[in-house]
Amino acid sequence: MITGLLKKDMRRYLPSVIAPAIMGLIAIPIVTRLFPPGDYGNYVLVIATVGIFSTIVGWLSMSVIRFYPAYERDGKLDEFYANIIKLTIISILVISLAFLSILLFIRSRISTDVYSLMRIGILVFILTSGFGILLHFLRAKRQVNWYTGFSVWKSITALGFGILLIMAFHFGVEGLLWGSILSVAVVFPLLWKKAVGKVSLGPRNISLPLTSEMAKYGFPLVVGSLAAWILSLSDRYILELFRGSHEVGIYSASYAISEHSILLIATLFWLASTPIEMSMWEKQGKRASQEFISEVTRYYLLIGLPAAVGLSVLAKPVIAVFTGPEYYQGYTIIPLVTFGAFLLGLQRRFSSGLTFYKKTNLIMAAIIVSGLLNLGLNFLLIPKYGYMAAAFTTLLSYAFLVAAMGVVSRKYFIWEFPFKVLAKAVCASVVMGIVVYYVGGSLTSSALLNLILGVCSGTLVYIMMLFLLREFRPSEIQALLALKAKIWGSVRWQNRKTI
Repeated sequence: MITGLLKKDMRRYLPSVIAPAIMGLIAIPIVTRLFPPGDYGNYVLVIATVGIFSTIVGWLSMSVIRFYPAYERDGKLDEFYANIIKLTIISILVISLAFLSILLFIRSRISTDVYSLMRIGILVFILTSGFGILLHFLRAKRQVNWYTGFSVWKSITALGFGILLIMAFHFGVEGLLWGSILSVAVVFPLLWKKAVGKVSLGPRNISLPLTSEMAKYGFPLVVGSLAAWILSLSDRYILELFRGSHEVGIYSASYAISEHSILLIATLFWLASTPIEMSMWEKQGKRASQEFISEVTRYYLLIGLPAAVGLSVLAKPVIAVFTGPEYYQGYTIIPLVTFGAFLLGLQRRFSSGLTFYKKTNLIMAAIIVSGLLNLGLNFLLIPKYGYMAAAFTTLLSYAFLVAAMGVVSRKYFIWEFPFKVLAKAVCASVVMGIVVYYVGGSLTSSALLNLILGVCSGTLVYIMMLFLLREFRPSEIQALLALKAKIWGSVRWQNRKTI
């Protein structure tokens, strides 16, 4: 029943994950052909900075997911809503002032282009932070369709408005930032209505006990998230410092391709599983939670590992299809970044047990150590080896994070890791990778055709290998056969229509 609920929510969340990934992949060939690596690198630095400040507000969105089930159970949602909204307003105002103060302080030390983009970035931060917290209310209430709808809207219209401003009104790269602002501003009133409704902010004071409880839970995660930022984004700043915005642009384009593919899978699992995990822990207890996490991990390995292998093998045709010629050399980092993203998704399975027991300080500690490791290696290696070193240190640091999270979490919450599934997934992925390498690498002179043939052949080979290794369950075999029949029926109908 629980895995059925997970599959149902994953299907409903799927558009909210696919849409940003697709739009991100669409944006890369457009932006890399409109702007040189230097301009694209400046834009990436602004987005990364907005991400840093948005992470600080994240203690509230994390608390929404963790504490909503308990306040719903106790019938105290009005108090919960009012408290979160007031704290959100205060947090965003304080952080925006800090953002502006820092920007004014470093104005003489950064280029005029970066300064102008950063000013727009403050407004992007304000709107997207509020948007994100309201979306988490929808997640907590499992209003998946509304969550998906708003997420898809933002993904499509942010790029759409941005390209419109660039092409029709001759904006520079800042048009992408204004596109994000317009996208959120248009639907913000409707999102407020669906997320919190007619919540009364009134004269009632902020609940100090609730705020204290959320802070104890959320702030360690914020510190951990900032350390995670060091893991995933600090390399851009160090590249800018030692190698220049040109390398930032090349590195970021290839990194984004990996991010919008493998992290799509990791994010989908995270979105669908986390609310179910928290609700299960509160209502059904430890044993059910252990079985659920083991099952989620099985699916993540079976889907995420072959995707990482396939993207790594197809790195060259992928980069040729999705970027302009100035960015082609970045294909060499895709395997490193791809497997780093896969490991990032895997560590979330281990951190779940720590969140059950509210041991977020341990999550924070593991991520901080990993982040410091990444930062130290970046300063040591990037000046000499450039973006290749940045990709290598990312993979190494995520591997350390998985190991650390696994060791620490077992002291509180032990669950059965599906090692047999991992072995079968590795075996099937290796065979698939060999086939894809020859099909997708040089079968034709067209990079796009090679990519399509590689993906199709790889998918078929991987599924066949899992059949041979007897990994599929009877219900999963029935689902695959039903999908095959549906596809075959659609093809036959199209053939009849053509005739």
